[in-house]
Amino acid sequence: MNKVGNCPVCGRLYVDTGIRMCRDCYTKELETEEVIARYVRDHQKSTVKEICEGTGAKEKTVFRMIRNGRFIESGVEVAYPCESCGTPILKGRLCEKCSANIMKQVYDREKKNSAENKKPLDIRDKSRGMYTKNMGSDDRFK
Repeated sequence: MNKVGNCPVCGRLYVDTGIRMCRDCYTKELETEEVIARYVRDHQKSTVKEICEGTGAKEKTVFRMIRNGRFIESGVEVAYPCESCGTPILKGRLCEKCSANIMKQVYDREKKNSAENKKPLDIRDKSRGMYTKNMGSDDRFK
């Protein structure tokens, strides 16, 4: 069932049909996307900043177009910053260096955790069965 809400762009009341903005803002957004697509076709290998300056569009719109694959379809490469260090990249959210750094951190953490979990078990901590007494510090069954 459709929900009623305020448009995140203009603030007017609208019925959400899945586009997450009112019809008027959606129409304006499509027009902006066409302007961006024309600009990118004419200025291949542009950065997001150059696209925004050349078209007057918001970065949010350009990033949404990148996520939706609008530029890949036309064979145009658009550089945008890595979310960690800001290095220009063409795909994904992180550059190769930051991605490798995160993978190394995960590997080191896993190695540390597995080393901590491999300490020898104390035989008194192990239960011997349902009705037998635990040989630990619990003396309730004496």
